[in-house]
Amino acid sequence: MNWKFLIAISLGLLIIGLGHAGALSSPDSKPAPSLPPHKEKPSPTPPRIGGGIVVKTFTGSSSIAQAKSFLNQYWGKLTLRLNLNEFQNVTFVGIALRPLPSGAYAPLYYFGRVGECPADLLKRAFYTELSAFENIPLEVKGSLADEPGRNWKYIGAVRSIRTSREIRVTTSIWTEEKATVYNEFGAEFWVTYGTSGQYVYYAYLSHEGKVPTKASGNLKVAVKNVTESVKVLNSKDAFIGVGSFRPEGSGSTSHSTVTWGLNVGFGVDSTGRPLPNAQAGFTESHSTALSFKWYTDDVDPNSEVHFNFYDLEERGFIFSHPAWGKIFIAHPAVVVHVDPGVTFHLAKLKLKAEALFHYGAVIDSPFSGTYITRHDVEAPPIEFTVEMYPWFINEP
Repeated sequence: MNWKFLIAISLGLLIIGLGHAGALSSPDSKPAPSLPPHKEKPSPTPPRIGGGIVVKTFTGSSSIAQAKSFLNQYWGKLTLRLNLNEFQNVTFVGIALRPLPSGAYAPLYYFGRVGECPADLLKRAFYTELSAFENIPLEVKGSLADEPGRNWKYIGAVRSIRTSREIRVTTSIWTEEKATVYNEFGAEFWVTYGTSGQYVYYAYLSHEGKVPTKASGNLKVAVKNVTESVKVLNSKDAFIGVGSFRPEGSGSTSHSTVTWGLNVGFGVDSTGRPLPNAQAGFTESHSTALSFKWYTDDVDPNSEVHFNFYDLEERGFIFSHPAWGKIFIAHPAVVVHVDPGVTFHLAKLKLKAEALFHYGAVIDSPFSGTYITRHDVEAPPIEFTVEMYPWFINEP
């Protein structure tokens, strides 16, 4: 066979798929890229935690089963409860139970996956969250609308649920560029008692779209939009209501971050240490060239709300372009009311977070020349259920 013909066939096989990207989906929880690089260090030990906080970590394929067995002995006293069957893919679970004056426990849940990150690093990350959890005030002051001020009581948090997607792009005959994007979600919760006999819960969401801050060769990645949804599952007993969420409506900003004060529409006029404000924006807050838009869809203002943050861009000299390498964080807030007389004052929510990413790569093809390819990819969505209870769970 002619040797020139053989060379032509080989070259054709090498460049097949040039300019096309392969995206590998990984719906399992994965560690955020901000975790420190792994080095040989002594096994981490829990920080010195006071106040009778109970701390447990579980590692391996049976970590969820072990966590469920551990929590069974406290289950009736937990102010925040998860359906752990929704987290079967994780292989690291960290739990901290903070005693409350009523005899109940406010829990901290932390999830990760061993394999993509060493167990020691996941433990260190959990212990960092644990130190912050210990120092959160159990009560903060606030008032609803024109009602007298009252205490909002802390009932727990869910941290670091992550999914990821790996992007692969063949940029030349000999080069393949890679990048991983992350969808990370969690929430914190408080409760208070209204003068009308209702129990009122405050859910503060934390949703991050994470991308590599630096380009990988000819590959650049940006967060395109993020979406969060809150749905009340026991809508016969509990409701959100018009004006009980932030942000509300729609808008745009030429600033890198926006804060929606709780004393506007929400009616929380805080004194002392307040509840956290709803907020959204880029972590690179010093930049003056970043912008985004938002739109809140109250599918049913009594039971379901969707928050959308989109057109995440960086302004150039003439045109805007995707905010390459910029991390975006959204903190929507929702107030949920429980009707008087509901058993155990339960509010049950389904929370969901989605993140869409955009990437661009310079392709160097011996046949097509040099050109730019652009595509969107989505990290697997995150969805979980929470049950919220007041400090006095067994109170009629």
